[in-house]
Amino acid sequence: MRNAIRSEMLRSVSGLSVLPVYFVAVLMPAFVLFSDGTRFDLAGVDPAVATTRLLEPLAWSVISAAFVGAYAVTREYYYASMERTLTGVGFRRAFWGKLVAGVVISVALSVGVSAVWTAGVSLFLAQNGLALDLTGSAWRIYAGALAGAVLGAFIGGAIGWITRNYYATAGLVLVFPMILEFGLLRTAPEVARFSPGLAIAALGVPGFQDRLLESIPALGVGSAWTIGLVAIAWFIGRRRGA
Repeated sequence: MRNAIRSEMLRSVSGLSVLPVYFVAVLMPAFVLFSDGTRFDLAGVDPAVATTRLLEPLAWSVISAAFVGAYAVTREYYYASMERTLTGVGFRRAFWGKLVAGVVISVALSVGVSAVWTAGVSLFLAQNGLALDLTGSAWRIYAGALAGAVLGAFIGGAIGWITRNYYATAGLVLVFPMILEFGLLRTAPEVARFSPGLAIAALGVPGFQDRLLESIPALGVGSAWTIGLVAIAWFIGRRRGA
């Protein structure tokens, strides 16, 4: 199993085809940041509040983590190499190897993006006469982003195994949350808060604008989505003979 995980990790960071993965890792928090222009209005705002406000988009890194987790699976179906992989290592090792590798890469990307994002926030605050102030709320966002990277990668990988299609999976892990979940957040938050992406995002920003779940319910809902989808992916994969 260790060799399978190591092999999948090497695949995940090699070749030019992984560039879209890194692009999406930065795209998601940037999308959240620029979708709400009020975050840039820092007039009269306390440094701690300003810092937290600009770090909040990191909580939505769960969506980019889902894409990272899915990519390890769907890339092989796209290039028609999955059958060779399954013949070589078997379904069980391929299944868990890709899921775990996706989690490791997602966590690493989350840490890297958080570091770069924090540096950018610090520069932006300095331009507005403020200093970076990492309070408990800021560290909660970092912790939530890491937890979201883990759960999101598992969800993305599971969806990849279920659909076995690059474009269908990309639509489910990227387009669905960016359009439908965000749309419901504005129009029907009582429904949106139980969706997988927003439930997991709430780990970093619990109770966000009184529209998302609090920490404990968010962890329960996010874990339920994760376990359920991974179980479905395993059952379907075994039934198909992968």
